[in-house]
Amino acid sequence: MKYQNILEEELKNKVGHDYFAAYNHTDIIERIDFAVAHPETFFGQKHYFLWAEAKRANFDIYKALAQLVLTIGKARTFERLLPPNYLGVFNSQLIAFIPYWEVQDIFTQNDFNWSVTPSDHNTAEFEQVYNRVKNILERNAYHFRFGTDDKELHTFIKENFVIGKTSTNKIQITKNNFITIYNKWLQIVKPTIQFTRWEEAKKDQILDADFYLADLLSSEKPFSKRKSESSARKQQISYGSLQR
Repeated sequence: MKYQNILEEELKNKVGHDYFAAYNHTDIIERIDFAVAHPETFFGQKHYFLWAEAKRANFDIYKALAQLVLTIGKARTFERLLPPNYLGVFNSQLIAFIPYWEVQDIFTQNDFNWSVTPSDHNTAEFEQVYNRVKNILERNAYHFRFGTDDKELHTFIKENFVIGKTSTNKIQITKNNFITIYNKWLQIVKPTIQFTRWEEAKKDQILDADFYLADLLSSEKPFSKRKSESSARKQQISYGSLQR
């Protein structure tokens, strides 16, 4: 066993040093045990790749991961910070990851009792989350044994802890995080739009928020449909009031 007979805090330090040295792995986010972010900030904000639960010895990783989901949901952490690419868990023997988007629907369930204690493993809520994360981990090879699978683990981190890696990071936009994501869109996406007449557009009641909403809607449509609609939209703009 690579990490034998050590306390949880030491385990977090060693895992951070051995596998995430190229990243910021020292942040403490509320009651989340371990977080990994890009070493640089973007427009004053951090891009998180991982929020994880850490447990010493050979603690059940399914229970630990379920506890993490309940901890995040109870604190509504995702409403104050953009969520990471992955949620994870590790003990002294192995580390496991699940894509955040695979469990994000749990956070918006209307009938879910978020007042339960995350560490109480006897609630119906814990059982529901436990079954979900167990199913995800059993059908995906997102778990690695320390020492034995080090090569594969380093490769996984290198390939997936990357800015712009979106295939496993589909963030659900709700009324609670809408403004947070909109502000990030203003900072990062808006400057890339090849359109400079924002003030004139406002006179015709065309706002940057319209472009933001168009982005949200177009991302849910097939590319062929988006392409045809985009062409039609360009034609409207070409002959519309903005060209007067």
